[in-house]
Amino acid sequence: MSTGKKGDPTALGIFSYGFTLFFLSIYAMGLYPWSESIVMIAPALVFGGLFLLIAANWEYNNGNTFGATAFGTYSAFFLSFAVAHIGIFAWKFSPVMVAHFVGLMAVAFTIMTLIYWVGSFKMNLALNLTLLLLLLTFLLYAVPLTTLNSSMMTAMGGFPTALRPAGYIGLLDSILTMWVGAAVVINDRWEMAGLNPPIPVFPLAKKKQN
Repeated sequence: MSTGKKGDPTALGIFSYGFTLFFLSIYAMGLYPWSESIVMIAPALVFGGLFLLIAANWEYNNGNTFGATAFGTYSAFFLSFAVAHIGIFAWKFSPVMVAHFVGLMAVAFTIMTLIYWVGSFKMNLALNLTLLLLLLTFLLYAVPLTTLNSSMMTAMGGFPTALRPAGYIGLLDSILTMWVGAAVVINDRWEMAGLNPPIPVFPLAKKKQN
């Protein structure tokens, strides 16, 4: 049985979540018409759903409770998001009801992301800022989606324009995830070569001395 070093699935989870958020953000920003929202289903199913779930399983096997829980729950969010939007086309779900459902999920994940954000204060600044921006993104989705009415008005103005702030913050967050994911992949290669890692993540907790 091999006792060599295991691979770190964090990068897979970070990139999966980041690229899914990227796709959702460019739609929320209004760069593509909402009539084409079916295009968002594929990344939510594959990137955000399947690959985040795989990363969660690998993190669990590595004994990383934080990674396994975060990736697993975000996978559930994106899978639920995809199924709800498939329902608009396949089962004639009401778009307003789907919006309310996604909004309520955003409320729940605002709370969950707050918990993960607090946990990240013992990790590194790059991940901490990533989770802070994600928390704000969920909050900016929650307010308009939960208040959407049949006249397509929300507490933040008309829909879908009211989602643009969430799109802007989400896009910024997805870019920051590229930094975090790149740090995991590239720094690992440099450290294996006996070199100092080139991408800083700014640790927030000092390692215990043995």
